[in-house]
Amino acid sequence: MKQLGLIVSKKFDLEELKKQKDTLKIREQLLTIPGVGPKVADCILLFSLKRWEVFPIDVWVRRVMNELYIKNDDETKVKQKEIEELANKKYKNLAGLAQQYLFYWKRETA
Repeated sequence: MKQLGLIVSKKFDLEELKKQKDTLKIREQLLTIPGVGPKVADCILLFSLKRWEVFPIDVWVRRVMNELYIKNDDETKVKQKEIEELANKKYKNLAGLAQQYLFYWKRETA
């Protein structure tokens, strides 16, 4: 409940986040909230703040990106940075929407 306290006490202003133009700055701010890690921050950016360029990465997304593009024999060794760069290059400012389709496809065909 510490997170809610940050918002109620105005130490963390969600409305100000919406106004922020720099997605990376918003991500940095989200990561300061206790319990919020990179994937959750990226999900907040994508789903709540509609930052379509953000590409949340979990085990399913890592698997599908490896299967389709990277082709490492051991998908657990695929680095998040490599996936992020590939997604940015391939999907540009709609990477988050592509992520949703890839995630769904991989979950349904696994």
